[in-house]
Amino acid sequence: MKTKGSVLGGILLIGGTCIGAGMLGLPVMTAAAGFFPTMGAFLFVWFFMTASAFAYLEVSLRFKGEVNLISIVATTMGSGAKWFAWVTYVLFLYSLMAAYTAGGTTIFANLINVPIHGTQESIGMALLFMIPFALVVFMGTWTVDIVNRLLMAGLIATFVALCATFLGPSHTSHFNGFGESKYLLFTFPLLVTSFGYHTIIPTLKSYLHEDIKKLRIVFMIGGLSPLVIYAIWELIILYLIPTWGDNGLVFMLHHAGANPADAMAQALSVHGSSIHHVVAWFSYFALTSSFIGVGLGIRDFFADGLHIKKNVVGSCILTALTFAPPLIYTIVYPRGFLFALKYAGVFAAILLIIYPVLMAWRARYVTKLEGKYKMWGGKMLLLLTLLFGLFVVFADVLLRMGVLPIPV
Repeated sequence: MKTKGSVLGGILLIGGTCIGAGMLGLPVMTAAAGFFPTMGAFLFVWFFMTASAFAYLEVSLRFKGEVNLISIVATTMGSGAKWFAWVTYVLFLYSLMAAYTAGGTTIFANLINVPIHGTQESIGMALLFMIPFALVVFMGTWTVDIVNRLLMAGLIATFVALCATFLGPSHTSHFNGFGESKYLLFTFPLLVTSFGYHTIIPTLKSYLHEDIKKLRIVFMIGGLSPLVIYAIWELIILYLIPTWGDNGLVFMLHHAGANPADAMAQALSVHGSSIHHVVAWFSYFALTSSFIGVGLGIRDFFADGLHIKKNVVGSCILTALTFAPPLIYTIVYPRGFLFALKYAGVFAAILLIIYPVLMAWRARYVTKLEGKYKMWGGKMLLLLTLLFGLFVVFADVLLRMGVLPIPV
């Protein structure tokens, strides 16, 4: 008999999945817009990402047992949408995992003070970083839950330490309250990724045994936690690091082949070595908690899409499919942290916003599948959320065309 999942465990899984690599790049991407316009963008994106998450929950609850995106899409939208979802989902999740692996390898190497000079060092450090978390995902949801709680405890402890350091001795203020809001447009694909925990929604449904009351609590509190932490993180970084100039946040944006967390930690070293070390550990816990959450989502996605049983042999195959391609990316392109995250944004808009809305619409109004939960807001909220998803895709296309303004 499986142990019942807890509300706290679910909340921490959502928080851990969101508060990851995306968070580390947020101050670098949003600094030019200023703190207060960025907060408006955070609230805007959070609202629609929450709406799309509840739409995904609604449609997933219309299916019994352990099902994931592919099975749901095939039933509600047909085979064409199913194969498009296959390709897009794999590209999206591998983009995230590649970013986490590249960034995590760099952070881990810095924490243990081991320089990476060549391919051999890169491979060795990437393996040292990845293998423990691959074993955790191999063990399944319950092991991920336990380890995620430990990582989130570390995240909270270092975050409190960072806040205490920030509020302690006086520091030179570089606070940029109001910048130019036009520079927010190119950040939306990253913002969507930063508020996306949808990949683990089918897993959470099984983890909490389809208890709707618990799931709603987990979604609301778990989804709000990254919003609060992002706001405080943004405030601290924009206060301590200048937006413009040499080694400023905009400078990091254009020289971010390296991990931005490492660049920010180096910039913060002028305020004392304690802040430097706290930020390094905070970045590690933030990234790894998201790393195993997304890894768990990929494992369950492949198990559903490829009909692989989660026995010992099947779990070995699923773990290899989850972690091997991102490892190869890190070896080939070890400094590709923000590059991978940027390309994850458009896939996130399609899979985390557009697909859940279309699936919920068809399940509710076309195929009329029976279900025990219906998201609030009716047709209007579904349509507005769909328009938001299309807006993010359109913004990403304009970004690739060089039309959107980017701070220089």
